[in-house]
Amino acid sequence: MISETLLEAEQKFVRSGVIGVGGTCLQAAEATTDELSGRNIENALRQWEAGHAEFPHAAVAAHYQTVGRNGVRPHLVAMLQNFHNNNRAHHVLGAWLPMTFDAQDGDYLSYVGLDYFDQVVRSDDAQRVDAFVAAAAMDLALLEARALGRSAHAPQVVRTRAVTRVVTQLDRLAPDFSLDPSVAAAGLAALAQPGADYSSFASHAAPALNGVPEEIGSAVRLTLLPTTRLHDEQMFIRCIQIFEGLYRQVATAISMAIRDLRHGLAAAAKSRLDRASIRLEAVPALFRVLTTMPVDAFSIIRGFTHGRSAVQSRAFREVEFACAPIDPRDFEHSGKIDVGDTTLQDVYLSMRKTHPDAHVLEEAMRRLDRAWVAMKRGHWGITLKVIGTVPGTGGTAGASYLKNAAMVSLFPRLSEVA
Repeated sequence: MISETLLEAEQKFVRSGVIGVGGTCLQAAEATTDELSGRNIENALRQWEAGHAEFPHAAVAAHYQTVGRNGVRPHLVAMLQNFHNNNRAHHVLGAWLPMTFDAQDGDYLSYVGLDYFDQVVRSDDAQRVDAFVAAAAMDLALLEARALGRSAHAPQVVRTRAVTRVVTQLDRLAPDFSLDPSVAAAGLAALAQPGADYSSFASHAAPALNGVPEEIGSAVRLTLLPTTRLHDEQMFIRCIQIFEGLYRQVATAISMAIRDLRHGLAAAAKSRLDRASIRLEAVPALFRVLTTMPVDAFSIIRGFTHGRSAVQSRAFREVEFACAPIDPRDFEHSGKIDVGDTTLQDVYLSMRKTHPDAHVLEEAMRRLDRAWVAMKRGHWGITLKVIGTVPGTGGTAGASYLKNAAMVSLFPRLSEVA
């Protein structure tokens, strides 16, 4: 159960009058009485139940964005859970509905919408994953630009600039998505103007967002289901989703590199690893967005999402398990996963004395290792900033756990063969 103190802290933020960073979300600020009460959604759900309409995914998601998962009326939550129980055969609806009734027992997967992601986006399709990453980034940028239009206070200006910079980095973060060059150009132009209103940038980003495949765009819209009415949580979810897309692309690159090496294709493996490194080397732009999170806002979000830890990310663990054998003590909080019987380090060590391109592959592995470790250190640094040294979620020790994890190399035996 959510404590009264936590609910009061959220209410204080909402009533502060601030819209955007450090305040309420746009949806809550602009909502009508009927939208806040959920009466419109209840009517739409009853019409669908009676067979008169399609399931109102978008309307339900909009209501959740307005009041937060913990603010939805219990009888609406019960209706949605009942629909799920009766529609398990509908795989897409079945993968999405659990996000709407997981307030008390949800985990990281349901918080971020990863089951729905797997059904709609598919991790093995690089173009679709990058389309999701790009769409999530552009949706976030448009959200922050709208908030800036409502309330141009200094923290919102900093946030909007930071998310615009992420969009200008999509050629590195999501290279398999063909973004209209005018979007990045408009973003760079806005960043060059200290007092920019971002309207020109938004006029380019909005049609580009609408240009992603419909099911990808729908996945982006429907998986933004925050637990609170805080604007900062919507940013937080979007950043996590972008990171998940990156983790999945890196994990896929490593598994494909192992396959290449088994066929003697060291140059192809190097190319895959280098592309993965390029993605990770652009991560500082995302970290700049996360550092705009007010500490007191994150403490509320953390209270509402206790137990939903990124340590539960399967894609993140796939990267580390596929690179080198893992000490059992290093996954006591996350559990072991099966990524095959051979790691990238194992394959490299078996070929390094006989394959003429082994040194080329080693360079790519070292580059990937540097980028991955730098990312983990960035995560550790942000954790120190926003939560300090208090215990972490998912049973971890918080910042100290991340500090120790940040020191672990992807390929520990490379130092032995340097």
